[in-house]
Amino acid sequence: MAAFEGFEGGFAIGTSIVVALAFADLSQHVLLTTAVISIIVNGFNNASVKYSSEHYLDELDGRVTKNPYKLYFVPSLVEFLSYFAISFISILPLIFITDLRLAVVWSIIVTLLILFVAGWWRAYMLHMPRWHDAIETLILGGGIILVGFLSGLVLHSL
Repeated sequence: MAAFEGFEGGFAIGTSIVVALAFADLSQHVLLTTAVISIIVNGFNNASVKYSSEHYLDELDGRVTKNPYKLYFVPSLVEFLSYFAISFISILPLIFITDLRLAVVWSIIVTLLILFVAGWWRAYMLHMPRWHDAIETLILGGGIILVGFLSGLVLHSL
């Protein structure tokens, strides 16, 4: 589940950052560098939250384990790595497409498609309603991208 949390969050947030920064009239190189740094920072933040929340819940329940590495660190590392890998995929259009607007559009399309597939796959693995979860994941990711878009509009108006 840590991998799915990293996949879903990473894709939408990585694309949201790209969309927001695209309004800043940055060069494509600076935009790409800023996006990579933001993805690393957000991925580390997500992994830290995963570690802390799992550890603190076990402390509160009195179920602290003698193997924190396996139960807290490994899932956090998996979440970070999946977050980074998926977020990096969301910025690949910036590497391969020179037209910035077209690269951003492709980033959004790829992100939404993969979010849909990830939601469907997760639901399949958990024996849940597949289409419902796929559409829900798509909409939630789209909302995160929309926040990036609106943030970019605000940034551009300053």
